[in-house]
Amino acid sequence: MKERRLTPLRLSLNSLARRPVRTACLSGIVALLAFVLIGGLLLSASLRGGVESARRRLGADALIVPTGYEQSVGGALLRGEPSAFYLDGAVAGELMELEGVAEASAQLFIASFDSPHCSQKVQMIGYDADSDFVVAPWLESAAPGGPGEGEIIVGSLINGKVGGELQFFKKYYKVVGKLEPTGMGFDTSVFLNMAAARDALREYVQLGGEGVPQDGEAISSIVVNVKDGVDVEEFAKNIRLGYRDSHVSVVLPQSLVTDASRGLGALLAVVAALSSLLWVLAAGVLALLFSLSANERMREFGVYRALGATRARLTAIVLTESAVVGLVGAVAGAGLLAVVFLSFERLLSVSLDMPYLRPTFASLAPTLTAVFTVSWLAPPVASLFSALRIGRLAAHSIIREGV
Repeated sequence: MKERRLTPLRLSLNSLARRPVRTACLSGIVALLAFVLIGGLLLSASLRGGVESARRRLGADALIVPTGYEQSVGGALLRGEPSAFYLDGAVAGELMELEGVAEASAQLFIASFDSPHCSQKVQMIGYDADSDFVVAPWLESAAPGGPGEGEIIVGSLINGKVGGELQFFKKYYKVVGKLEPTGMGFDTSVFLNMAAARDALREYVQLGGEGVPQDGEAISSIVVNVKDGVDVEEFAKNIRLGYRDSHVSVVLPQSLVTDASRGLGALLAVVAALSSLLWVLAAGVLALLFSLSANERMREFGVYRALGATRARLTAIVLTESAVVGLVGAVAGAGLLAVVFLSFERLLSVSLDMPYLRPTFASLAPTLTAVFTVSWLAPPVASLFSALRIGRLAAHSIIREGV
């Protein structure tokens, strides 16, 4: 029978198997570290992706909205919070013809009910396909030509399949397209053409919806691009002052993104600081545990030394053992994170008060690999002092200290 060679890896595995509680504790610390570091990376990348998506898709210079609903329009666009607010139709028509306006298009927001009259409580957005320059271009990719009569396009998080039907108020609508994830409120919104939106608005009023002007031509907001040479800030200021009595205000979409970016920067700084602190604390705890373990095993290492193991071999045994612990812990932490993250990602994206869009795992692969490696290497780094210390001790010294 061929004898098995006692390599550092084999000795390390035997040692870890003989001490299951110690091995589980060490691996658990690494698993927690990997869970937090990789989770922080995914969260940071997803929030960055959401803000960047909002920057690309909010393609208007200004949004004209009713006074007092500036935050509501931000919530509807960035987070999909169902909102219903309306401008007087006559005033809206006048605003769209203002000097300095290069192009303008009306939008109609309707908040569906949490009732038997609606399949889901969502933000319904009516848009004018002939004049819209914000949502129409990318709705085309989901359904060429846009939604027709009795048709809707739904966001990526809406429970509805293309070809199926969803009820809103008194009507069933056929789903003709589903958007790719945007990381914005559009993911939980439903889009329909302006004529269908006005019909839905009338049903909304009949079923108890309030706050709608009686002229029948109400709209919620106007997306505007100003002419070249017109200062957007000055344009917005003039509207706020000139239409104060009509309760009209202006939101600059890029300011919404800027505010989100500021909040993101602060959050990411906290995540980075906590991750760094956790790594240092984990390395410190691991170093202490490896040092205590090494002291307890001095006789064992002394026997190896007496049997001819070189100092380099003793060092290799300790480092290999810690590397195995790190690998097991990092894999366990990454696996647990994958289960938790994929199971609750939708809840996480909805509950966060910021745009959220996770990049593909392929695009994150290099960074994920680096973070995984950092977690894996924490135990070898923490055990380095103990490994070098054991390797330097002579056989008789090790045996004496172990007695």
